[in-house]
Amino acid sequence: MDALYECRRCGVVSRFGEDLCSPRKRQGKEAYCGTAPERGNMCDEMRERLPFVCGICGRPAREGELVCKPWITG
Repeated sequence: MDALYECRRCGVVSRFGEDLCSPRKRQGKEAYCGTAPERGNMCDEMRERLPFVCGICGRPAREGELVCKPWITG
């Protein structure tokens, strides 16, 4: 898998750091999935419109394969 990024403020994950307000590079989904994401308010709007969320930890993501148990939101 290519590089992954997690927002330090709200926990959204993406393949693209520029999508996030405070990105940090992660080595793989095991580094963030299954852990409680931060619930900061900086990226709430983005987090609420993302199409996937992990069914285990609730972490929001742009793509289903970025989380362990993807659920489609909405």
